[in-house]
Amino acid sequence: MIVWLLHNWKGYVRLRLHGYSPERFLNLCNARGLEVWELMCNRDGDYEFYMTVEGYRRVKPLVRKAQVRLHIIGRFGIPFFIYRYRKRWYFGAGLAAFFLVLYVMSLFIWDIQFDGNYRYTYDTLIRYLDSQDIDYGMLKSRINCEDLEASIRTSFPEITWVSARVSGTRLLIHIKENEVLSIVPEKDETPCDIVADRSGTITSMVVRQGIAQVSVGDEVEEGQVLVSGRVPIIGDSEEEINAYLVHADADVVARTSREYEKTFPMLHRERAETGRRRRGWYLKAGRWSFTCLLPVRGQGEWDYAMEEQQLRLFSNFYLPVYIGDIRGKEMVSYESNYTKEELEHISKAINYQFVKNLEEKGVQILENNDRIETSVSECRLTGELVTEESIVKTQPAAEPDMNSGGEPGEKPEETITAE
Repeated sequence: MIVWLLHNWKGYVRLRLHGYSPERFLNLCNARGLEVWELMCNRDGDYEFYMTVEGYRRVKPLVRKAQVRLHIIGRFGIPFFIYRYRKRWYFGAGLAAFFLVLYVMSLFIWDIQFDGNYRYTYDTLIRYLDSQDIDYGMLKSRINCEDLEASIRTSFPEITWVSARVSGTRLLIHIKENEVLSIVPEKDETPCDIVADRSGTITSMVVRQGIAQVSVGDEVEEGQVLVSGRVPIIGDSEEEINAYLVHADADVVARTSREYEKTFPMLHRERAETGRRRRGWYLKAGRWSFTCLLPVRGQGEWDYAMEEQQLRLFSNFYLPVYIGDIRGKEMVSYESNYTKEELEHISKAINYQFVKNLEEKGVQILENNDRIETSVSECRLTGELVTEESIVKTQPAAEPDMNSGGEPGEKPEETITAE
């Protein structure tokens, strides 16, 4: 690439070589260090090759010595281009204006890219940059990468490392997020009872704080107290003399059942492709846009898909211009009843999503049964699942008897009387 640019900058010519000893001439050029490339022999037995303008000026003694002749059959490069259009000043002015515009555009940011962001979305980070007055079309000289890195780390605690740099007309921001949550939830010490979130049969129970009201194997109803946060104080006479409140803490797992039901009409509207296609393109620059769609006959229903690309001159020189490719396909709508295979597919999809949502909550599926019931006008999908899951739910604990002067949440001090 660099050699090609040098050749075009200085100019080069294509020559035809014939005469007494062309091979000797080529050897002499090699001995003098004159560059020759793309050497080939044509149908007439003459040699053709490229040579720089500087080298061509130095071959005259070699031509006489080898008794050959050289003919210029092509001139290339910027010097010949300028000479060819020397009288068309407006062309040169336009070319100069083009490069001037490119230079001015290279002073601005036209593309912002993030890398390594998983927890924070692209839109979230772009809105943050906008709040910091960093946006598309701003001068590159106004961006302080070190200050930007520090502000991102301060505003987003889960981002542990940031690298920001300007490359061409792009602002590149590399991010590394903390894989371990930095916020540890505070332990709740509010006095409460643990009640059943669902009805079921208890299969396992571990109580860490509070008084268990049920045991493994018991059938419980929704809202029933499982672990009480009221802890009694038993005196020497084995009678309750006082009580204090604690934050009940326990793991209670029960065998439960869940059901779902979905009803929808058998008649539904479907869409199918007719086979007709439509192409189009659009050009967007800032707030200005131009769209061109190929005309079609008739008024149909069309679905369009668009692919957009940002123009760039080099790998890191992006322009504020976008081009898009529009592809359309004609659709036709009609009404149809669900087939047996379609209903089975819908039933499996609904069941799968229902089970997936439960498993994401830590629910273990023991049995899974679904059923399809149809009539002339509607379809009814039902499902029955047997699950094993945590049924823990908290509610405020009941206030203890305060006749003995104890405070809620505090264990009363025992008094020893000397006889």
